[in-house]
Amino acid sequence: MKNNKKKYVIPILICSAIAIFFSSGLRQQQPIEQLNIISAIGQDIDIKSDIVNYTTLFSVYLFGPQEKIESDVIKSTAANLGQTRQVRQLIDDKESILGSEKLVVESEEAAVFGIRNMIDILFRNPYLNDTAYMVVSKDKAADILNMNIKGYPSSGDFIAGLIKNSKYYNFFSDNYKIIDVFFAVDSEGRNITLPYIEIVDKGIEITGMALFKKDKMITKINTDELKTFNIIKENNVRGILTIQKNAKDYINYYATSKRKISCTKKGDKYNFTINIDLDGDIIENTLYKNLRSSSEKNDEFNRDMAQKVKKECDSFITKMRSQYKIDCLDLGQVAAAKNGRQTGVDWNSIVCDSKIEVNVKVKIDKTGRGDY
Repeated sequence: MKNNKKKYVIPILICSAIAIFFSSGLRQQQPIEQLNIISAIGQDIDIKSDIVNYTTLFSVYLFGPQEKIESDVIKSTAANLGQTRQVRQLIDDKESILGSEKLVVESEEAAVFGIRNMIDILFRNPYLNDTAYMVVSKDKAADILNMNIKGYPSSGDFIAGLIKNSKYYNFFSDNYKIIDVFFAVDSEGRNITLPYIEIVDKGIEITGMALFKKDKMITKINTDELKTFNIIKENNVRGILTIQKNAKDYINYYATSKRKISCTKKGDKYNFTINIDLDGDIIENTLYKNLRSSSEKNDEFNRDMAQKVKKECDSFITKMRSQYKIDCLDLGQVAAAKNGRQTGVDWNSIVCDSKIEVNVKVKIDKTGRGDY
């Protein structure tokens, strides 16, 4: 009889422990209406003389009747980022929950001042969604997050989708997440690059790319340079390239760009060779007649497009070396991997003083149903 009782003791104890665990957890839960579910985070900065004030912005979902979802922006300002938390709780009646945020917006002023403090406080928070995207805004982050975008519960949802889907036609990568910033900010031979957005007549658009030196933004490249920059810097990205003679005669080429970099060193000088392979489809053509059936026309297009892309790449690299004076292409990372890390050299200076050669190859995969 005693043996039979012993058989039930352990199962009973296990069931009791599980019941206590779940019941204690349920007592700590709150209705969703009493929580701030964050969709986006923003940072603005105000510098007056030697006084710096940080402003943190939380775009939070508002859950209304009939499953209607809207958003509101909670703003808190203090002498440092950590103190904005205590200020926020003095004006907000709900607990803020991280983990569902899709976006972090840094105003240009904050990015120029430096985002080291923002990176630090984000990195130390174990609840952060580090796959959220990060962008730099020409406008105040408060103005960006307070915008109403038709069809979206918050502007953060719209911008996150904008960045996520930018990779299809402008040679953008998908490496603009918070975790990418964590890796890039102190990696040898690398610099942060983030999409640059601003408010325009039609709403919010990507208007360029913010280039950083360590944690500080130093310049912005516009959309005219953007595709070229992405082709040189990124690997396995897609976009449209155009050769246009006039308003009616042009060709559009939807290509995948693959990039390989080699590095050699002679004495104290480094030489970099960037090989770019473009492979894609003709999506529109009124410039090259009989492109589908003529190998000569095919070769002519390949040659013309390769020359055009190479010329644009060479022009950007010249500007990078003479005006930007930073290694925004992460060539220093390649050199450090081959020739030794932690040598104390300034890769920005070395790369800008190096020979950089670009080679471009073009291949047509498909021409569509034929010439029209």
